[in-house]
Amino acid sequence: MTPVPVPAPQNNVESLRRSVQSLTVELLAVYEELELLYSLGAQIGRLGDEDQIVAVALKEAMEILSASCGWVALSNGERLRVAESSKIGIEMGTVDHINRAVLEPLYHRGKSQYLSHALKEECNLGEADVPCRFLASSLAVGGNSCGYMCVGRQQTGSIFFSADQKLIDAIAFLVAVELENVRLQRSELEKQRLVNELALARSIQQALLPSDFSGSDFLTAAGVSEPCYEIGGDFFDLIPIATDRCMLVIADVSGKGPPAALRAAMVQGIVHAVSRNSAELSFLMGTLNECIQSSSVEGCFVTAFAATLDRTGHLQYTNGGHTRPLWIQTNGQVIELAEGGPLLGILQNPSYPIGSVQLKPGDLLLLYTDGVTDAEDPQGNPFGTDCLLDWARGQAGQLPTEVKKSLISKVSHFCGGGRQADDLTILVVQYMGPRIG
Repeated sequence: MTPVPVPAPQNNVESLRRSVQSLTVELLAVYEELELLYSLGAQIGRLGDEDQIVAVALKEAMEILSASCGWVALSNGERLRVAESSKIGIEMGTVDHINRAVLEPLYHRGKSQYLSHALKEECNLGEADVPCRFLASSLAVGGNSCGYMCVGRQQTGSIFFSADQKLIDAIAFLVAVELENVRLQRSELEKQRLVNELALARSIQQALLPSDFSGSDFLTAAGVSEPCYEIGGDFFDLIPIATDRCMLVIADVSGKGPPAALRAAMVQGIVHAVSRNSAELSFLMGTLNECIQSSSVEGCFVTAFAATLDRTGHLQYTNGGHTRPLWIQTNGQVIELAEGGPLLGILQNPSYPIGSVQLKPGDLLLLYTDGVTDAEDPQGNPFGTDCLLDWARGQAGQLPTEVKKSLISKVSHFCGGGRQADDLTILVVQYMGPRIG
């Protein structure tokens, strides 16, 4: 016998039909919300300004949630600010009052949501345009909040439900992501701007160093300054002060980076200004000391070596706390030029004694900063003066360019190719003798 199917009870069919209808409505609502969020994401994703992003998002959020007022409050780390374009349907004074009474305590407690159906009474707010129904969601991404998105309805408006809270949370998250993208982009642009500015500063600093030493026909020279960062506080100079005389200078300003570079440029400018009017070394050092004391921050000092060399090979020099230059004679003997006085910028009216030596044709002068002797190997041992003197004894008869390259290579090899910890500057001068004919 063929079994006869038993029809389902009518009430079960009706229940199933209602369930399907309810599920369909929910799916359509979710679809519409996703479509709205996608559309909003496309709109604000094209914007590059924070206030524009929140203004567009706020307008869409109010429309979706049928709100009568709303605003977006962004944090500066301590307080919440609201741009005029980031509020709708409410006075700025009322917004500020609600922010202080509700949102700022919420922000400092790390809370992400706030819901009220009687905001005026709960927070004792007296403004006429305070919304009765109030909903706020944190603009948070990665656990970090940058503010709140807020919407409100008046007494006649319906209360907010959990679906409304979920929707504003989704919108707030979307806005937070776009705000973070803008800030990251701005940060990268700022980093690139700084890189470009430092590259320009390095070019300017290098341009201030002499590269053409043909102004004095009784010597040849080569120099280099390698800052440990993009720019540094060392400089060298070779300044013709007459057809038969020139001034040699090397200096090291305390500190590193841009502050030291600015002070080094100031010191170099003073040297040029003084050398135009006087070749007197004691006057130069006294002027430098006075200017550094009057214009530098506390704790700033400068070391400097200055000398004049004439066509006959007569070298006069003095030293303001700088590393002692080396006189490398053609016979291989190396002598430190030891005469001098204290650091520049420390004492009032210090004395800078003048030393004098007589060079012979082919003799070398090596001026250097402590970036050479203080350079360290991977174990932390300094290059030191003894190692420098040993190296110098083998440089007799070499050209300045060869001496410069040899010392840089020696120090680099000693350091094991690691990054130098201090600015390194070298000036090598060779006396060629008086011009014949």
